[in-house]
Amino acid sequence: MAKNKLIHQIFGILLCVLFTVVEAGAGAEIAVIVNKENPVQSLTSREISDIYLGRRRTFPSGGLVLVLEQKRNSSLRKDFFRLLNGMTLRRLNAYWARLQFSGEVQPPPVMRNSMVMLRVVQNNIAAIGYLDAALVDDSVRVILRLKD
Repeated sequence: MAKNKLIHQIFGILLCVLFTVVEAGAGAEIAVIVNKENPVQSLTSREISDIYLGRRRTFPSGGLVLVLEQKRNSSLRKDFFRLLNGMTLRRLNAYWARLQFSGEVQPPPVMRNSMVMLRVVQNNIAAIGYLDAALVDDSVRVILRLKD
């Protein structure tokens, strides 16, 4: 009985470590995703950058965009913006601070983790998000892949 408990604890720890590595992006590919029912098939890095920087509030089809963000200082967010438009988190956070101060735009809502982001995109036709490509399944559409 004690042996089974120990095995379960070790298995739980390994799963936590694996999820942390996937969540951190550890050199993996990042996928930008939308709902399967969204008419958008693909977007350029520039279009997605404009959406994520609040410069564009609609998809090219005219539909409103619900932009979803990863945790503020996560390595996944850091890698996403570095690969998308070359912005560092420091520069990105300063950019959003200026916009918030001016009252023009608020930063996107932050998701607790990638699995929550995946679920929100699955259930909202207007949502756009990004996560490690290893977590993507056929319940969403990948519109851009970013790699080192």
